[in-house]
Amino acid sequence: MAEVTRPDYIIRGESIVTSLCRQNTTLVTGSEEGNIKLYDTQIMRPTASWIAHKAQVMGLKKLDRGGVMSQGREGALAIWKEGQCVRSCSVPSTGFCRFALSDDQRHCFLGLDEKSKIACVDADKLNIVKTFQPADFNKKGMCWSLTVRGNHVYLGYESGHIVLFDRRYLSTQVLEVKVHDEIVTTLDVRDNKIISSSPDSTIKITSLIADETVPDNSSRDLPPETNQTTSPLETIVSSLNSRSSEQKISAETSHTVPLKCQGSSQIRIRPDGKLFAASGWDGGLRLYSLKKYKLLGIVEAHSPETITDMITFDNRIICSGRDCKISFWTFY
Repeated sequence: MAEVTRPDYIIRGESIVTSLCRQNTTLVTGSEEGNIKLYDTQIMRPTASWIAHKAQVMGLKKLDRGGVMSQGREGALAIWKEGQCVRSCSVPSTGFCRFALSDDQRHCFLGLDEKSKIACVDADKLNIVKTFQPADFNKKGMCWSLTVRGNHVYLGYESGHIVLFDRRYLSTQVLEVKVHDEIVTTLDVRDNKIISSSPDSTIKITSLIADETVPDNSSRDLPPETNQTTSPLETIVSSLNSRSSEQKISAETSHTVPLKCQGSSQIRIRPDGKLFAASGWDGGLRLYSLKKYKLLGIVEAHSPETITDMITFDNRIICSGRDCKISFWTFY
């Protein structure tokens, strides 16, 4: 990778940006005060802004049908089009867990205030379809991080556990594994690998493995996703579609990578699968090879302030920090 020491561009603002998403050439940002602001990335200038929430904007997601969905820490989800609220709902979720959309954007998932519980929300009507929680939920604590890949929901808990659910069978969890000694603050998934981080100053790579066949014992809670390609992980658990059998899944920590700072706010795997980025609480942006998990380089993106959010696309990364800046980077 070519040496990179300076960002392509920096946007300096007056508010701390806590969440980011991208709509073609528009960058959508959410602030600690609850505002949403749009930037045209071709001219690097703001084009619109509005008050969206009464508290911090925890998460933003682009909607394929147009507009964006936002999560406010006051316990609200909202859909916005051209600065207007199309629909909103209150949810008992005032923690630190950002919501996630399913690939088909039919459902979103978010952690609830009630111990260990997760809500599955209809992403169009914004009503809770189902709530669920892991086994031994009293020992898991709050959900701090989650992501959805295909039919699978990955949950990172306060106890250091990662729990996997198939979203078609939310009544029964597929897997749980103790990965960290402390809170799972962030995680991302590629094929059958889960990459996660924690205040224990490590990045862990957890590999999912197919075991023996066991009888199937559940019916579908939600319809399957449509127009979905099969990933290696989907192949591992493909027999969940069968009423006669399902593959049991186990997991093991295959690699431990020292983070050399207290923790990471975000881990994001680049779409081409060649590297992943970890945004440190020290403001450093660390890049790692996804093949050998080797540290490729560190840039002081927002040092010494914490990086609050990060998105990756093509060979570019956009970060926001508690220094009220947004930085744009290109890596090869």
